[in-house]
Amino acid sequence: MCVSRRIVTGLIALLPVVSAHAQPQDSCEPQSLMQQQRDEATIQRLEALWNVAISQGDTSFERCLLTADFVEILSTGELKTRADELGYTAKNKGRKQRTPELPAITILIHGNVAVARAIWKPTGATRESEQVADCFVWENGVWHVVFSQLTPVEDSDRGRFLRGRLPL
Repeated sequence: MCVSRRIVTGLIALLPVVSAHAQPQDSCEPQSLMQQQRDEATIQRLEALWNVAISQGDTSFERCLLTADFVEILSTGELKTRADELGYTAKNKGRKQRTPELPAITILIHGNVAVARAIWKPTGATRESEQVADCFVWENGVWHVVFSQLTPVEDSDRGRFLRGRLPL
């Protein structure tokens, strides 16, 4: 009887842990993520909202937008994860900074995958322009970003990229 009492006590002690894992880890309810379509306009809107979220430190929006296994390759070649991206965004919380203006974004949708690409010129920075590609996946009626790549682009290549003729 003493052994069964220990088992019951142990199970009761585990209840808070089990119930915490039974609840969704990331309940995503930002209104801005609702009513999505599988179209270019939705991807454009999500890119704009993501830009605002980063500049305002809105990690709840970003947590819902990025997949749990999100990976980003910076223009330096450094590999970053979702946790890194959320940490970067969190640093902007409470800072009164202007949201950077988005460049023209080209969208390609193929089935349940979309790629948003653009040339990003950091404002007020001495860095070169960056070619950015964000890869979205359509799951359960919403788009999520699974991968992002930033590649330095010499300003002389910028016009050729925008016309779709940047050498690979």
